[in-house]
Amino acid sequence: MNLSDIIQQYSNIAIKLPPVNITYIKTSYSDDYQEIPSEPKHSQINCCQPFEATGVFEYAINSYKIIAQGEDIKTVYDLTLTTESRTDHAYHPGDTVGILTKNFDNDVSNLLNHLELESFADRTIRIEIDPSTKKKAAKLPSYVPSTVQIVKLFTECLDLKAIPKKLFIRALLDHTTDEIEQKFLSLLCSKEGRVYDDIILEPRLSFIALLKSIPNCKPPISILIEHLPRLMPRPYSIANYHDGTGQQSHKLRIIFSLNEDRPGLTTTMLRKCCLDRHSIFLYFRKSTRFVYVDDDIQNEVVMVGVGTGIAPYLSFLEKRSLALKRNALNNAWLIAGFRYEKSSYICRDELEQYGKERILSNRTVAFSRDPGAQFRYVQDLMEANKEALVKLLCSADSKFYVCGDGKMMLPQVGRKLSEIVSSVQGITQEESDSIITELKKSNRYIEDIWL
Repeated sequence: MNLSDIIQQYSNIAIKLPPVNITYIKTSYSDDYQEIPSEPKHSQINCCQPFEATGVFEYAINSYKIIAQGEDIKTVYDLTLTTESRTDHAYHPGDTVGILTKNFDNDVSNLLNHLELESFADRTIRIEIDPSTKKKAAKLPSYVPSTVQIVKLFTECLDLKAIPKKLFIRALLDHTTDEIEQKFLSLLCSKEGRVYDDIILEPRLSFIALLKSIPNCKPPISILIEHLPRLMPRPYSIANYHDGTGQQSHKLRIIFSLNEDRPGLTTTMLRKCCLDRHSIFLYFRKSTRFVYVDDDIQNEVVMVGVGTGIAPYLSFLEKRSLALKRNALNNAWLIAGFRYEKSSYICRDELEQYGKERILSNRTVAFSRDPGAQFRYVQDLMEANKEALVKLLCSADSKFYVCGDGKMMLPQVGRKLSEIVSSVQGITQEESDSIITELKKSNRYIEDIWL
């Protein structure tokens, strides 16, 4: 990013700076180690978590295997986690855990280097409200411990990949003496928003990426704590079922995919934990509507998922397997999609076994990148089976589950379902949309949305 070129490009813009934010946090090195509490294994382990149903537990990786790997597909890991903690939490099929994550090591290292803090990375700082602040009702972020090592603060508490807001950029402006950087930051945070939109918002430029362009800008740690958002836990579906008794209650199964070209924070951390056998810190999240409970055993159920979106359905099927020993089951239909049949069809043997045991009544699969595939997408399978699907939807004892990407896959499935209802029943699209809306309201069309 050439700052001079950017300044020249937007030279006609009148700069109007927002007011300076009132600072309110004070940091200091803590050398009295007697006062410093023992460091938690993750810096956010003791704070409130989003949608928490429990506190945070430490889990060890009992075993893992790679179940998909190759060209043009994501690497998929199947993990079994165990804990020695007493969780006392009976989760339902469809429930999720929140995994406490970490920033990339190289991003943390680059930030320490940029701020000239490499030699102080392991030093502990004390974080408190500045007694001289004029900010009313100032309080410390709940996710930042009052005493913490600098490296752990940057690794575990603050989101270095966050898109910086204008007020943050305005604060950075006061911490560089370089005239070009000052002009650049002034353009970014000016109330005329075109430069901010072009440089930051539309390309989704992160704070850590922006910092590379302003090497002379050295904000204090307190400014980063005040302006960087929380490094949020990431939700993952639980892929196994337990009835709240026995050793099974201490085990969790999680399936995740790693994009080798654009790896995510948590998937990168999970892979490292697999290789190094490091612990994972997680909590159970509150149940949503996307659950499969005892009353659902007698319902007709349709489960739609793509790739690792089938993970929650494995817990559905495990529950059905145990229920089959006591009761007759109603039908369960899995509509799944993968890229390639040979390399990315995960859990195939498991699903086939459920089919042989009649736990899974029907299994239809699409392969989006196999040249000879009869069906490419789950929407194609829905179209090919539209009469049966609409008949199920019209049954009072049916439920339709969809798990997948909220931006692309879920809207496409919703539109296709509305289309086939309109086609099969000979009604208008508007009438069909109303039916889908009512199914959602009555908890018979349920989505598990990935963001």
